[in-house]
Amino acid sequence: MASCLNLLVFSFLSILLISNSQISDSVNGVVFPVTRDVHTGQYIAQILIGDSPEPVKLVVDLSGSLLWFDCSSGHVSSSRSLVSGSSSGCLKAKVGDERVSRNAECDLLVRNGDVGIAARGELARDVLSFGSVSSPGTADILFACAPPSLLRGLSSGAQGLMGLGKAQISLPSQLAAQTNERRRLTLYLSPSNGVVSTSSVEDVFGVAASKSLAYTPLSSGSSGSYVINVKSIRVYGKRLSVDGPLSVELSTVVPYTTLESSVYTVLAEAYTKAATNAKSVSPVAPFSLCFTSSSEVDFPAVDLSLQSEMVRWRIQGRNLMVDVGGGVRCLGIVDGGSNPVSPIIMGGLQLEGFVLDFDLGNSMLGFGQRTRSTSESLQPESL
Repeated sequence: MASCLNLLVFSFLSILLISNSQISDSVNGVVFPVTRDVHTGQYIAQILIGDSPEPVKLVVDLSGSLLWFDCSSGHVSSSRSLVSGSSSGCLKAKVGDERVSRNAECDLLVRNGDVGIAARGELARDVLSFGSVSSPGTADILFACAPPSLLRGLSSGAQGLMGLGKAQISLPSQLAAQTNERRRLTLYLSPSNGVVSTSSVEDVFGVAASKSLAYTPLSSGSSGSYVINVKSIRVYGKRLSVDGPLSVELSTVVPYTTLESSVYTVLAEAYTKAATNAKSVSPVAPFSLCFTSSSEVDFPAVDLSLQSEMVRWRIQGRNLMVDVGGGVRCLGIVDGGSNPVSPIIMGGLQLEGFVLDFDLGNSMLGFGQRTRSTSESLQPESL
């Protein structure tokens, strides 16, 4: 039964989206295959929108408030239309307290969260196409047309961002509103066979995978981001002298987890002491803590204790150490400075290999790591 999980993941790569024949109350959600760009480390999904058969490649932004892309390049869809500034869609496009322009069209500020830039864009509407070969379907969605200058820093071929945040106009929110279902988001990142879905883990991976997840509460985050709280941090089982709770923002556009400087200093010192079987060497940017050792050495794990000491998110192995070549491996956690947006921002490397269930109806986050055992099951850290 569990062996079907690997086949399911790879079967998603053969189609753009999976659903019933149309958006309805019985829809099981849509599924987007995701891959990691080898040059930028960004996670790429693609959509079919408008009357063009050519897919639009988008960088996945877990905290993004909306879907946006450069509408001026490539095919211009005849079914695309600008949204009126007085429409309900324009009102939903507001992010926090920010007010959008309500002229003839709906002008709004569009953000590239990957490099931290913004530009004025126009809210538009078009038809999103989805489905397997045998059951195609469509849904009307709102998105922003942004200028080409906003593509700076994105991977080659990417035409915009897929915003998956909690805002009313994000793609998961829009699809949930059309189906009258509870908002769910399933995320699984990997270099080649990742998945973004607007359905539950159970619908995407099956009942067994869903039951294997551990859950922690989601707290409110700025601009619709997904935030959890960490009560304590442990290195090799030893609790660090860091005052908690600490807010942790989950991000797909930050490649490596960042810590506020004072927290990072404590972690780096503890990790250096714990890595007794490795020798410290000169840092390799962007990392500050690097070691040389034999490939057989197991580096100490880092545990994030969540709502209790019994619920921990363990970071280890490939999720923790980065091979930079020459026999050197670096801690894939970096110093985020003295005034970051959040004390901890968990980046893509640390999220890879975990199935994440964002249950927005219950404000909970489920997480479980996909093991490399022959069963190919999903198992959270057992304590």
